[in-house]
Amino acid sequence: MGKIPGNVLLYISCAALLVLALSCAGCSSGQPEGAQAGDSVHVTYTMKLEDGTVFESNVNGTPLAVEIGSGKLIPGFDEALVGMSPGQTKTVTIPPEKAYGVHRSELVSEISTLQSVESFWKLRESGLLQPFNKPGFDSTFIWQNPQDGSIHYVTFSNITDTTVTVDENYPLAGKTLIFEITMLDIEYPETSSP
Repeated sequence: MGKIPGNVLLYISCAALLVLALSCAGCSSGQPEGAQAGDSVHVTYTMKLEDGTVFESNVNGTPLAVEIGSGKLIPGFDEALVGMSPGQTKTVTIPPEKAYGVHRSELVSEISTLQSVESFWKLRESGLLQPFNKPGFDSTFIWQNPQDGSIHYVTFSNITDTTVTVDENYPLAGKTLIFEITMLDIEYPETSSP
């Protein structure tokens, strides 16, 4: 048997690659790799503070169902979901700017202890002030404005006989958050055919 010329080998190799590429062209579902904006997903997560305190978790509960990019999640969590595949778990660290924002000093004030105690008990008796009930936030409360029904947060600190510091920032403002996220499934949006 004779030797095959180099240019014939090149043509055979190119033809084989072309056949392989064409045969695999129909193998994919047409969906992008991993979750994308507009996809509805189900995830479980554990959110921790930098000191390791578990703030919240749904791992043994109901998965979170959300559409990526809908604006219903903090930006850093939403961005972390993009590209994830079902069964994948990843840990992400989210800075305050992509979580609940920076801590705003203009929302911190010092008031008289007597004034704060009177306001505190008045709101507690009316049912408009409730404990925040999250680990590490013992002196934080949720209160409902009786005039418009809006929800606010207040943390008391530096309590003395004469003054108390009142912080009305959201409790997670200024905090870096660590999430462990597991993608359970992806529901791709329906695409209309012409």
